Amino acid sequence: MTSEIVEFVGLTREVGALIEHFRRAPGETRGDIIARVLSSHRPPEHVGSDAFLDLGQGAQAHVGEKLFLFLSRDAKRKKRPDAEAEAREDGLYIAGDKVNAPRGTHLHAAMRLIQERKNHRNAKGEIIQLSAFRQWHVVRGGELVPVGEIKVPALTRRRGRLSLTSNKSAEDLGL
Repeated sequence: MTSEIVEFVGLTREVGALIEHFRRAPGETRGDIIARVLSSHRPPEHVGSDAFLDLGQGAQAHVGEKLFLFLSRDAKRKKRPDAEAEAREDGLYIAGDKVNAPRGTHLHAAMRLIQERKNHRNAKGEIIQLSAFRQWHVVRGGELVPVGEIKVPALTRRRGRLSLTSNKSAEDLGL
């Protein structure tokens, strides 16, 4: 990355906070962060199609693109995926078989299928609860990127407490 400043871009406080959310190291500049995040949204070089599969929350996989599932940190560290899937216009395919995805939840259905096959369960015998957006990865900009990082922030669902940063009062929000 070049350190040359080409253009000044005014940032709101909210955009600054979003950029900080993606910071990986204290010395990383905002320009470096923006370049890394935006490069993860580029279509993969090896896929020639403009068609894509909607993975949810704004994340898209291009038709023909490979997705890699890592059920553990150790598997990711060793770069040994627990499964590979291929995005096609009508869904995800694992080893040539289409994953049955109710309500279009391709990532979750595919992860659950692999967890069943590998008997990936906790001590109670239940399937281990994981975020499919964290466990499935795509290659963007030559790097493995969790699908959660390519979601569109405005479309991302969040769990937890409601933020009252809008101009609406608690009463307006029905609280």
